[in-house]
Amino acid sequence: MSYNTKNYTEQGGEKTVIGGTLEIKEGASVTGLSADPLLVATGDTLGGVKAAAAGEDDTVEVKIGEDSKLYVQALAAATDETLGGVIADEATEDDTVEVKIGVDHKLYVPTYPTDATESISGLVKAAANQADSIAEDTATLVTDFNALLAKLKAAGLMADQE
Repeated sequence: MSYNTKNYTEQGGEKTVIGGTLEIKEGASVTGLSADPLLVATGDTLGGVKAAAAGEDDTVEVKIGEDSKLYVQALAAATDETLGGVIADEATEDDTVEVKIGVDHKLYVPTYPTDATESISGLVKAAANQADSIAEDTATLVTDFNALLAKLKAAGLMADQE
């Protein structure tokens, strides 16, 4: 007499074949399963996540909602003393900058240039055009020259009077 069954243990008990449903009751445990390599998460499959080991100060409370999604609490706003969450407007294509991940696994973003000062290079605007002077006397030449200085200051190419 022979039996056809979906779930069976081969002779000697070294191998159990599950061809039907495996039900693990509450309170039971499973040991010996390998998590290497981790599966890639998809819309249908829960997968592994690889990240640097967390320190004690790196942890945040998480919860699983009734919809079976994982919820992480919102981070507090960043301050000068405390690392926190970042709130920003959505970036457009013109807002993007190249970022890199360093050998220390940190994300590096280039700093945006600031306005130029007398000692630091920075962003400057093109100065408005100053027409060629056709002055025939010193007073008119001084007026043309002062107009040029005003345009250079307005463009940020020259510091304002102190």
